[in-house]
Amino acid sequence: MQGSESTAANEASKNRPKLSPYLRVMRPKQWTKNLIAFAPLIFAAKVHVPTLFQSACLCVVSFCLLSSSIYIINDILDKEADKLHPTKSKRPIAAGEISVASAWLMAIILAPSALLLGFMIRPALILVLFAYLVLTVSYSLVLKHAAILDVLSIAAGFLLRAVAGAVAVRVPMSGWFLLCTGLGAVYLALEKRRREISLLQNSADAHRKALQGYSIALLDRFESLILPSLLTSYVFYSFLSIHGQWMMLTVPFVIYGLMRYQQLSSAENSITGTPEEVLLKDRSIQVAVLLWLITSTSVVYGQLQAFLYMAVRGLDSLVH
Repeated sequence: MQGSESTAANEASKNRPKLSPYLRVMRPKQWTKNLIAFAPLIFAAKVHVPTLFQSACLCVVSFCLLSSSIYIINDILDKEADKLHPTKSKRPIAAGEISVASAWLMAIILAPSALLLGFMIRPALILVLFAYLVLTVSYSLVLKHAAILDVLSIAAGFLLRAVAGAVAVRVPMSGWFLLCTGLGAVYLALEKRRREISLLQNSADAHRKALQGYSIALLDRFESLILPSLLTSYVFYSFLSIHGQWMMLTVPFVIYGLMRYQQLSSAENSITGTPEEVLLKDRSIQVAVLLWLITSTSVVYGQLQAFLYMAVRGLDSLVH
């Protein structure tokens, strides 16, 4: 019975219409990473302000366009190496679905469009976008070949997304939040490297030079340093929140999310090499993120506190 269901699922997957290679090369699944630009608006309790919400949305769009241009450039540069990878070989440029010339044209159009949009949102935002552009181009050309620097560069990219969100809506950023963002991004990058080594095994070095500087044992040691630091930073961020210690109610969801990610990492067919796949496919992670968002938003806007105080007063009134 299970075999027939699996076969049916595979057939349905094969018959499902594929996205255009010109859309796939932009890696729309990766756009979920840019949603972190909404965080400053949410935690500043200004989501209800239409102009600021619009600015945050356009900021996310600008990062989607800019990051897609970098992904295209990266795929052009990695074309030959991607052909050796079991999954990356299916990317449009490596698979020959898009010519290198067409890919360059797309990248040249997308990057300036993103910068122009950022300037229209707020002139100062173009500085953050340009810093992201320089960082990611440097990553594609040099930094991704250097162990440790490669994962730190990925983390810096996440930090710039968060900073861009704050600049776009003109709100200050918490240093603790930025630290949590950076440490979380380092952890995800380490998991990505772990999956690459496990998947490619002896041919890992041929695919990515930086993998020569890693081993599963070393990555375990790195993660044993990053995970406690990440959780501790988040606890401090919650405890010192301008919205009060009620934010600590979100800590259990973070703990569960980290433990679930570790559980997924230990699976034979792990998907932790692509964080966006985890977010889009794993129901447990989705529920944890949703509950974290609901609780955080309720605390930020004072709804949770008001409800609990009202419940306490209501229960106390029963005995009088």
